[in-house]
Amino acid sequence: MSAPVGSHAIGALRTRARIGAHVVWDALTRPHACERGDVPWSADAITPEWITAVVGDPQSGARATRVHVGGGDQGSSVRRQVEVTWNEAGVLAGLPTRLFAKTTPTLLTRLSSGMAAAGEGRFFRELRGELEVETPVLVHSAHDRASGRSIHLFDDLVASRKARFCNHQSEISRAQAEQIVDTLAALHALFYASPRFDADLRWVTTYEAFFRTGASNGIREGHDLAMVAAADVIPPALLARKSEIWPAALRALALHEREPRTLLHSDVHLGNWYVTGDGRLGLCDWALVCKGHWARDVAYALMTTLATPDRRAWERDLLGRYLERMRASGLALGFDAAWDRYRAQSFAALLMWTPTLRHPPTMPDMQPEAMSREMIARICAAIVDLEALDLELSP
Repeated sequence: MSAPVGSHAIGALRTRARIGAHVVWDALTRPHACERGDVPWSADAITPEWITAVVGDPQSGARATRVHVGGGDQGSSVRRQVEVTWNEAGVLAGLPTRLFAKTTPTLLTRLSSGMAAAGEGRFFRELRGELEVETPVLVHSAHDRASGRSIHLFDDLVASRKARFCNHQSEISRAQAEQIVDTLAALHALFYASPRFDADLRWVTTYEAFFRTGASNGIREGHDLAMVAAADVIPPALLARKSEIWPAALRALALHEREPRTLLHSDVHLGNWYVTGDGRLGLCDWALVCKGHWARDVAYALMTTLATPDRRAWERDLLGRYLERMRASGLALGFDAAWDRYRAQSFAALLMWTPTLRHPPTMPDMQPEAMSREMIARICAAIVDLEALDLELSP
C-alpha cells in the first residue's frame, strides 16, 4: 500500500518540531552532561565528571579535575577545543589533555550534521581501523535520535600531530596532490564492489539517497541563487547554460546506480584535508560517508583541492595514477571511459558548494564566503575546461 501523498513532508515537519522543542529546552535549561550515557547538547555542557566517564580509567583511579572549552569554528556542526586537567593517576596513565569536540547545539546543525552523526560514529568505530590512511582518532561518539544531540570527541590533531588544516588560501603541491589521490585509492580499493554492502555495511546509505535528501532540503534553490551571487567568478560560457547544470547532475546519478560501488568520503574538498607536522595529508570530517561511484570523490577532490592552473596541468596524470592503484581491486576501465566518468561528476561537486554561498533555510551557514566563492570558481572552471555539459556518457 502506497503512503499517502505528503506523508513524507508531514514526517519531516514532525521531526523538525520535535528536535526544535529539544533545542529550545536545551538553550533555556543548559543541562550539564555528567554520566557516560549523557549526550552533551553543546561543548559547554561537558563536565569533568562526563570526561571522566567517557575517557578516564576507573581501574587506575584517573579522574578529570577541570575542563576548559576553548575556541574553534562552526558550520554544519560546532567545533571546539577542549582542554582537560587530570589528577595524578590520569597524568600517570597518559590520558589526553587536548581534545576536539564536534557538537550540534542548534536546530540547523541538528538537522544537518546531527542526523548524520550516527553514521560518522560507526565509520570511526567499525571501519577506520581497516584503513591505512591518515585520519583523526575518535575518543568518544554519541547521538540521541529523539533530541538530535550529537557529539564526536577526537584527539586534538593540532596538539598531537602538529596538524595544519587547509583553507581556500592553501597551496597543494604536486607531491601532495599525489597523496590525495593515493588516499582516495586506498579507501576505494578496500571497498570496491564489496559484498559487505549487503552484509555488515548495509547501514551505509547510497549517494543517490544523500543527493535526493539534499534536493528535498532545497539545495537546488540555493544553487540557483548562488549562480547569480557568484556570477563574477563563473565563466560566461557556463553562466549562459546554467539551467543545464541540474539536469546534468541528475543524469550523472545513473553512474552510482548502474556501476560498482565503493565507500565514498563524499566531502573531500580542500577544507577537509590537513597536513601533519611530518608532511602527511590527512582527511577529516567523515559525516557524509556513503556508497557510490568512485569518480564522485576523485572529481570532487581534484576540482577543489587544486588551483585551476595546477588541475589543468596535472589532472590527467593524477587520474591515471588513481586508476593504476585501483586495478588490483577490479576497476578495469580504460582511461577514456574513466575520464568521462570523472567529467560527469563535476556537477555533483558544484552542488556541494553553491548552496553554501546561498544556503536554503534548512541548512546552517557552513562556510566562509571567501571559501565558497573560491570553490565555486574552481569547479565551474573545471566544468568548462572539461566540456562536461556536452558529455554523452555511454554505458
